[in-house]
Amino acid sequence: MNIRLIVALFIVLLAIPVQGQRRRVKKVQRIQKISPEEQMRLERIERMKAAMQKVMIIDSVVVDKEGFLKAYHLSSETGSIKDGDDFFHIKENDGYFVYLNEIGNKCYYSKQETDSTSNLYYREEANLEWSQPVLLEGINDEHLFRHVNYPYMMGDGSTFYFAADGDSEGLGGYDIYMTTYDEEDKRFLRPVNIGMPFNSEANDYLYVIDEYANLGWFATDRNQEEGKVCIYVFVPSEKRLTYSAEDYTPEEINSFAEISCISDTWDDEEQYSLAVHRLEEVRKAQQPKENSNNISFVINDDVTYRQLSEFKLPENLMRYQQLVALKNRQATLNQSLEKTREAYAIAGKAARKAMASGILSDEQQVQTLYSAIHDLEKTIRNTENTYLTKNK
Repeated sequence: MNIRLIVALFIVLLAIPVQGQRRRVKKVQRIQKISPEEQMRLERIERMKAAMQKVMIIDSVVVDKEGFLKAYHLSSETGSIKDGDDFFHIKENDGYFVYLNEIGNKCYYSKQETDSTSNLYYREEANLEWSQPVLLEGINDEHLFRHVNYPYMMGDGSTFYFAADGDSEGLGGYDIYMTTYDEEDKRFLRPVNIGMPFNSEANDYLYVIDEYANLGWFATDRNQEEGKVCIYVFVPSEKRLTYSAEDYTPEEINSFAEISCISDTWDDEEQYSLAVHRLEEVRKAQQPKENSNNISFVINDDVTYRQLSEFKLPENLMRYQQLVALKNRQATLNQSLEKTREAYAIAGKAARKAMASGILSDEQQVQTLYSAIHDLEKTIRNTENTYLTKNK
């Protein structure tokens, strides 16, 4: 018995260091190695947090991604964002978007290439016809991006925003980028990621600054279920301010980066109240007006249509809607032309020389629109009168 007891104790003593060693091995196994790529990504996120722009976000709304443009309420002077299919009346531009300037004679849009990537193009209108597509040089010359979409040009005609994916320096999914047009070289400068909180590891896109309402908009699917997107409205800043590590904890900075709570950004009560008021005014301006079908269109000396439903020919209803669009464009162009003429009157010699060709081009466009409106009105009247005569 004594020998057996001694042997058993010896075996137990031998097993103790082995078990301890196994425990140590398990602990070592729990330490996960980070790949160089992941390490670079984490460092990139930290750099962006350190340089993150301080911004006041006044509103957010979650909507269906399909049709999310309805949540953007922009001033008419800002131009408009269109769905590619709707704008070009084709079914091959699904998921790609168009920015149309406020005058309606230049558009920037995304177009799919033969290799399934996409790039940005522009077209200009002259004599009521669109030019052939022209690739925006400088945006994706080096093929840094797989897909480039959601264009927006600021009122200065130089500052340009878009969203793209595929960039090794991006955060993930679509990121928002900014560039400016170099008038001398006739190309855009190398795009810059605008950083957090606008960008995240999810898809972030369609960054728009409405200079007339002094409001900004962008969309993101961060923290959203499939098929949903959140539209944020913010107050643009003339100066780029950042969240100082001396004033905010790392947890607070992370919260701002993730936009965990928009009310945390309301650090100026007066600025917030004024911005909310501007947002309400823009939304009211875009609400459908009562009796929007009411019109006044003279067919002949005895007949004047007061409702859209009075048109007898369906094609004339479409022509009338086109007529309204042409008149709106003419009115906008006249307003722009008047402002340019006022600026021309007080400008110096060099500035006048630079403005002269633009004024001449706008005047020609106004005359072209006038002729088109006159011809369209005549066509509507003649065809309606022919129908009324035949169906007395």
